[in-house]
Amino acid sequence: MTMVLALLPQILLAVVALILAFVMTRLASRFWPPEGTKINLKTIVALMGNMIALPQIVFGFAIADIFVYNAYHIHLPPLWIFALMFMVVGGIVIGVVFVRAIRREWGSRNQ
Repeated sequence: MTMVLALLPQILLAVVALILAFVMTRLASRFWPPEGTKINLKTIVALMGNMIALPQIVFGFAIADIFVYNAYHIHLPPLWIFALMFMVVGGIVIGVVFVRAIRREWGSRNQ
């Protein structure tokens, strides 16, 4: 029962990621952008589907901490430090992708 409760958030987040990617792919194919745009919708949809991986990694770290403590009676570094570090890195990656997409679109409109 403990394993089911530990894996339930992981499974729910994976299902949410699949549904999000499926719905966004359907919407992207329905509302296709004009020919002059340089934005790659497949990249953005893949990024949106992978955004759910950030909380999954934090949950995975919490589960690993529980198992390590049960086996060796030591704790991993605090969860909030790991979560903050991963959110900052994830925010930087997402920011870089969106800034590149915006620059690419502005560059195509100015030419």
